[in-house]
Amino acid sequence: MRKGNKKYPSKIKSEVEKALAYYPDLEEVAIEFRWGVFTQHSFMLAQPKVPTLLRNKTQREYQIIMRKKFFLKNKRVPNGRIPSEVIVGWLGHELGHILDYKDRSSWNLIRFGILYYFSKDFLKKAEITADLNAVEHGLIKALVKSKEFGRDPKFFPWRYINKLKSLYPSVTTVKNWADTAVI
Repeated sequence: MRKGNKKYPSKIKSEVEKALAYYPDLEEVAIEFRWGVFTQHSFMLAQPKVPTLLRNKTQREYQIIMRKKFFLKNKRVPNGRIPSEVIVGWLGHELGHILDYKDRSSWNLIRFGILYYFSKDFLKKAEITADLNAVEHGLIKALVKSKEFGRDPKFFPWRYINKLKSLYPSVTTVKNWADTAVI
């Protein structure tokens, strides 16, 4: 399905459009949401499209790659589908990454990618920035729901939950950002 410069699977149309509505500053940015396979131990990934990486930043294109089996055929969740608000929160977080990327130079983005992959401290800072961007854009409710869901042992093994706790802000921290207007 295509809407302007955004392309996304029809099965998550509602969630994509809800998350995008919080980011009017990404209206002119080309983003493709697609199903795919990648080697990281996560189920969603935002990145520039490599062929566009060296273009002027206003002409760069981005993608959010998602594991379809996780979203639509997940045996751990009722009806096999992740709750809509959780998906909106996750997409909002990924769009927070794209907001962070869009004004960086090509060389800065290449450096960013290298540091993201090799430095745990840099990775943590990047994840905090994405969450802050989501909160600043009003996605607090969906982001909190997604964080609570991602830390629920009914749906995820403790190893994964502990990884989240070590890399991402806690639910309490995210709520405090909104409550204390640190944003």
